Amino acid sequence: MVKYHPEKDLPEFAREFQTLSPSKLAEIVLNRRNKKVTSESVTMWFKRHPEIYDELSREINIGLPTETEEASISIFQNGFFQEIPSVKNWLLEMNARKLAKGTISSKLITLRQLCEGRFPLLKIDLRSEGKWVLKHPDRLTLKDALEMIYMLDQRTVDTRYFKHVFKEFLLSKGVVIGKKIVVGHSFGHGKYAKLFVGMSKLVQMLLWIKQQDCEAFVCDLFMFKTATRISATLKALIENIEGSMITVYDKGRRSKYPQGHPWEKHLDGELMPEIQTIIGERKSGTIFNIQADKLAELTRQALKKFAPEILEKYPELMPNHFWRHMFAQHMLRLFDWNYAKVAALGGWTPQALEESYGKPPEETVKSWASQAGLTMQLGLAEEVKA
Repeated sequence: MVKYHPEKDLPEFAREFQTLSPSKLAEIVLNRRNKKVTSESVTMWFKRHPEIYDELSREINIGLPTETEEASISIFQNGFFQEIPSVKNWLLEMNARKLAKGTISSKLITLRQLCEGRFPLLKIDLRSEGKWVLKHPDRLTLKDALEMIYMLDQRTVDTRYFKHVFKEFLLSKGVVIGKKIVVGHSFGHGKYAKLFVGMSKLVQMLLWIKQQDCEAFVCDLFMFKTATRISATLKALIENIEGSMITVYDKGRRSKYPQGHPWEKHLDGELMPEIQTIIGERKSGTIFNIQADKLAELTRQALKKFAPEILEKYPELMPNHFWRHMFAQHMLRLFDWNYAKVAALGGWTPQALEESYGKPPEETVKSWASQAGLTMQLGLAEEVKA
């Protein structure tokens, strides 16, 4: 049996089969390496290696070349391209922001492609079509960027990342962009906006998980009640609990939050006793010692048992992230769709929360309209009678 090495096999199989689907990659690993792995373990490996996932995503979904691919024109070869003055200055700015090496490399590759007008994996070569001439980065203009974006849009390419790179590079050169380049969202943004499971089913799921594994139950309950992501949950420390509050460290810009963005979460009267049961006599260290793969598998089994329609509608759903989604949906209903309150509690911006979870249901809006009608009675009929 050939030994399975995820650090080598997953990127290799993703490129060969042009997929990032965890379930498909798990199947490929089984066929190629005779190693049974879960789709959740594939997902978690990519979450631990976001730079690799980002690079593969852009290669497969957007059509960028690999880091080692060289352009045919000498000035755009690796090494030379980075020494072009405008590119070198941009590179210094990105390093000052402490961006990950993989992120910087991806941005440089993307800029080089845009200047060349050549996108191999998309099978687009605008120069050979006579629609683009080679653009030197130092002389790249806003008009050039808008023309390129227009041509790619016409071919139904997801241009969000291209816009982001164009905008960032031109700003580094001092070009005034304003609202002429709006990055916007990717094609799949907000696809879980209508994902909702009622409270009675959630309770059934949690109680079933508790029967299987008490620590898994408390971990899921923690994510559901605090909207904390799985990575931050598993890193949550006992020593960061003060009274009924805990500080967790979630996503954040590395330059500003090397440890992650600090968020204070409330441990209510239902959650705190359960956490104390898990902690026992320990005074420090992580609260939870369970593996993310096991948590994901238990949640997936609970969904199959109590809400199978969810997995049918959202086959790529990440089970551990499901609890953060449920926090948002139930809190929005609890607070009468007050995005500001729920965003502050869960760690979103109000705009991001609204974009991700959509507008209130139509019946809710109708009930508001009815309430507004009752409270806006002006007494006009009485005035006419007088």
